[in-house]
Amino acid sequence: MSNYTKSTNFSAKDTLPLNDPAKIIKGTEFDTEFNAISTAIISKADAASPTFTGTPAAPTASPGTNTTQLATTAFVTAAEVAERTATATL
Repeated sequence: MSNYTKSTNFSAKDTLPLNDPAKIIKGTEFDTEFNAISTAIISKADAASPTFTGTPAAPTASPGTNTTQLATTAFVTAAEVAERTATATL
């Protein structure tokens, strides 16, 4: 999901006096905000079956970790080497 940065501070407009022309919300301000929100939403990754692009990275778990977290190739390689070493010493 792309980062969304608010470009119009609508709350600040609320605090302006009634006769201040800056209090009026312009259509372009709405368009800018809604377009930014729309872009952020359509570029998000779905929670169910996300599609990754590029090379996703994750932290490598400590040896012996037995959870449902992702296992990186570094973790799997270390576990395989540890298993081979343990088997070779039997």
